[in-house]
Formats: sequence, structure tokens, C-alpha cells
Amino acid sequence: MRTTIDLNGTWDFVADLDPKYHATHGGFQKPEANRRHWLKVPVPGVWQKYAERYDIFEGVCWFAREFEVPECAELATARLRFGGVNYLARVYVNGELVGVHDGGYTEFVLDVSSKLRAGSNHIAVMVDNRATTIKWPPCLGYFNYGGIHRSVTLETADGPWLDDVRVSAVPDDLGGLLTVTAAVRDAEPGLKVCVNGDSFGWEELVGDDGSVLCHVPQAGAELWSPDSPVLYPVRVELLGPNGEVLDVWAGHCGFRTISVRDGRVHLNGEPLPLRGICYVYDSPVTGLVMAREQVETDLRLMKEAGCNAVRCHYPMDRVFYEACDRLGLLVWIEPPVYCYHPGDDDTCTGFVDPEWRDLALQMAREMVAVARNHPCVAIYGIGNECNTQNPEAEGFFRALADTVRSEDPTRLLSYAALYGNVGPLGEIVDVLGINSYWGWYDKIWGGKGLSPEQIGAGDRDEPRLEPIDLQRMREMLDTVLERNSDLVLLLTEFGADSVPGAHSASRDLWSEEYHADLLRAVLDLAAEYPQIAGTFPFCFSDYRDPSKVQNGYWNELNLKGIVDYHRNRKLAWHSLRRAYDPVGAPSRQAAMEEDR
Repeated sequence: MRTTIDLNGTWDFVADLDPKYHATHGGFQKPEANRRHWLKVPVPGVWQKYAERYDIFEGVCWFAREFEVPECAELATARLRFGGVNYLARVYVNGELVGVHDGGYTEFVLDVSSKLRAGSNHIAVMVDNRATTIKWPPCLGYFNYGGIHRSVTLETADGPWLDDVRVSAVPDDLGGLLTVTAAVRDAEPGLKVCVNGDSFGWEELVGDDGSVLCHVPQAGAELWSPDSPVLYPVRVELLGPNGEVLDVWAGHCGFRTISVRDGRVHLNGEPLPLRGICYVYDSPVTGLVMAREQVETDLRLMKEAGCNAVRCHYPMDRVFYEACDRLGLLVWIEPPVYCYHPGDDDTCTGFVDPEWRDLALQMAREMVAVARNHPCVAIYGIGNECNTQNPEAEGFFRALADTVRSEDPTRLLSYAALYGNVGPLGEIVDVLGINSYWGWYDKIWGGKGLSPEQIGAGDRDEPRLEPIDLQRMREMLDTVLERNSDLVLLLTEFGADSVPGAHSASRDLWSEEYHADLLRAVLDLAAEYPQIAGTFPFCFSDYRDPSKVQNGYWNELNLKGIVDYHRNRKLAWHSLRRAYDPVGAPSRQAAMEEDR
């Protein structure tokens, strides 16, 4: 029987201020290391929230704790599961290195079967989030929190056990068909699998090679959708020759299909315009740690704004997918293959570097492994804003696309291209995102709105509104579609920054009014193009962003959120709601009075 030991809770923590020297003389990984002066900290956690002195610390830190293992587990199969460590993790058990993992946002598993002993055991994790260590993303467009920011568990099994359980639920003429596959490790003759739900039970023999394949009909199954997120519990039991339960997997399923047909995205065979929002998770309380309460708050605010989809800029925690399943939001996730821009003629780039390429493929596989059993997950992205004009990019992205499709062929594939820099990606993906900030960065980088004058200082009795001209966005879209007339487009990443609470009758840059009106103007433009199947403005909330230069408005926060860092609604939230869900949406004046 499989046993799971929760390793969350209090760990010892220390910042390694001279990791180069201590690699030889430190011994931080050893059980006998003196941890008297280490801090007691929570895991999951990020060190920026442990103490004020670590708020902008980027470097190497160590985590350690003891844990108990029952005697029966000493000879069992044992695996450590880390939900997420940012960025590089070196994991030691009882002083011995058991594994190294690159990538800050994906779950990974390490086999420690030969390293445990009955009784007390010791685990130490070195975490390195230095920018010079990070490969993906090569540019920090969101805050570089460091730490073990998702759950840690130890799984042991002293006999046959279920692994790689995959659940697919699709509607059919009789209701639905539930398909369950798995691999039984340490299999022996005579094993069976029983798949149970509220209204069904199904048994199948385990194959001689340990494979499991069950097709379970579900009469009268209701469909899952954002408007009606119907879920069914699923319990998969591994049974021994005498019917004894050897292992259990429990989850849920939702019957639905996602496809592209006739230039539109279809859910359950019906066209569904995607009313989306981009999401960079950052909590003022927990940082990168995806606390259930914060996730629920964010998703409910998205739903209230009329959203039926959310695009996440890195793979998410299981708690996020479970909440989207339950609340009804379609999810687009992508590995952080983000903003890599070698020159058009550069060679020997990261696109062909074996370490960079293998890491991108690894992150994609790890992303899919966690997400594929969740009905909310609709789109896998394979990159964002890279230079696809570089000739080495095509092979890289084709390999990434092939990997994702081989791991899960049931979802759509996408990529987000910057300002129409599509390259060969239009031929590789099912739906193509276009990121552009016309109406914002063309003005800001042109020098307008960067002096620290007070917003609204130019207001008059009859103020002249700051103009919104999207002609260049229209030209960009026309050019993309002229070259790729069959593309199904998603308009992604558009908007402006707004200082929370800053209002201007003349619609000055950085005001909530300009932000709200620009969003609505882009959404109106998108409605003119039948090839645009959905929109995803950037972004849901303000967040810490090291890439933003210091000026009179930016101060280490990206201010493009439709809500502020503390989740107070801006006018942009109300503007999006009026566009996505116009029935009952308040006027601008009513919205301002409501938020006061």
C-alpha cells in the first residue's frame, strides 16, 4: 500500500552568502551541520517573505529538516515529490545527493528508495535563484522569488502501486466515455483495477506488462463547461489476487471536448469565444506560494468580470487547476520559454544548445504530467515572445510541439508572438496568440507620459482626451493575416499601466481612465476580425516586476492589472466586465462610486 508523508511545515533555513567557498568548506547538506542559528520557516514558502532582509535577496539558500520513516518503508519504493522549487534545486537525503532539478515552476519526482532508513532521516535542499543560473526564462518579466514554494511529500510503496494515472472523459451519443490508463509498478500476476464513481464501477485485469486500460461508459453524463462546471469523482483501486486493495488514486473528471473548427475554438462541439485574461500569480502576503484563499479570490474576480478563460505564464500548482475545474475557467498554460531574442542571423543559440533544448522539453513534459487530468486545461502554449525569425528557432519549437502533443494530444497548442513576429509558428500550432501594446508602449517609449507630472493636472472644464489610435495594431493584424490567411488568432497581451486611484478627466496616460478606454478600444477592434477567436488582455493584477525601469510611475510594480496588487478593482476591471458581460454591468460613474 502506498503511504504519503507530508513534509510541509517548519524547516530550518539559512542564506549561503558565500556559496563558492562553502561548496568546499560548508557542509550545509550534512545531517550533523550545526543549524542552531538557522531560521525556522514555513515550507511552502519564499525567502522574500521570511524576513525583511531577504526581500530582494537573489542567491543560494539552504533548507533542512528531519522526518520519520516507519520500519516497513525502509525497503520500500520511495519517491520525493516537489511541487515547485525556484530555481535550481540540489536535494540531499542523509547527506547524499539524490537529484538536481532545473526549472522553477514544474513538479519533479526523485527516487530515494536506497537512501532511507527506519526512524529519523534528514533532508537538505540547496536552492539557487541567481539570474546567472536561470536558463528559462532568460529574462525576468516577473519577480524572481526564491524557495520551495509548493508542497513536498514522500511517497512509499511496499508492493505493487499505481503510477502515471491518466483520466480522459469525453461525451458520446450515450452520455460519456471515461478512459483510464496507468502503469502498475512492481506488478505481479492476478492484479486487477477497479474504477469507481458515484454511479459506476468497472473492473479490468492488469496487463502482463503492468499496463492498465479501462473504457468506462457513463450514461447520461452532463458536460463540463465554464457555465456549468460539472465534475464527477473518480476512484481507481489496484486490487490484489484476493480482492485486497493495494493502492488507490482519487480525483475527478469532467466530460468535455476542445477543438478548432471553421476558424473558431469549439467546446463540446459548439463555438466558444474565449473571454480571457492573462495571469501572473503574485500575492502580497505569500509571494509565489499559491495559497488556496488567494487563488479562490483571484478566480472569482475573473469570473465576476465575465472571463471564461485564463492564460498563465508558467505552469501552475495543482490547487490552481482544481479551483479552475470547480469554478469553471478554461486554462492556457505554458513553460517559461519566454522572451528569448537572439539576432536574426545568430548561430549556436539556445535553440540548439542541448542543455537549453533538453530543459525546455523537460519542463513541457513536467507541465503536462500535472495538468492533463484536469478538464479546465484547454491550451498548452509552447513559448512567448521569442525571436522566431532566427533560423534555429523552427527546429526547437517543432520539437517542443511534438513533445507536448505526444504527452497529451487532446488539448490545443498555441504560441504567443510579439508584434506579429510569427515566423514558422503559424504552421506548428492550432491557435496563435498575438501580443502587442499599441496605444501604450509606442507612446511611452516615444517619450510621452514619462515626466512625473501629476496625473490630471491638465484637466479643464472641457478637457481634451488623450487620443487612442490603433491604426498600427490594425496594420499588424492585416499583415499577419495576409501572410497566414487560415490562422485562428487569439489577441493576447494588450493594455496599459494605470496607477491605482489615479483619475483624469482628460484621460491622461497612467490614469485608470486611459487604461479602461484602451482595453475597450482593443476589444472593439478585435470584434471586427472573424479570425480572432478570443482575447486575453494583460493582466489580472498588478505584480512585482524587476524589468520595469524606475520612473515617475513604475516603482518595481507592473501596473497593467485590472485589479491592483491588493485586488482592489480598477476601472479596467469594470471596462472588461462591460465588454465581456454587458448585462447588468454598471456605468463608469457607478463603478467609480461603488469602488469608493
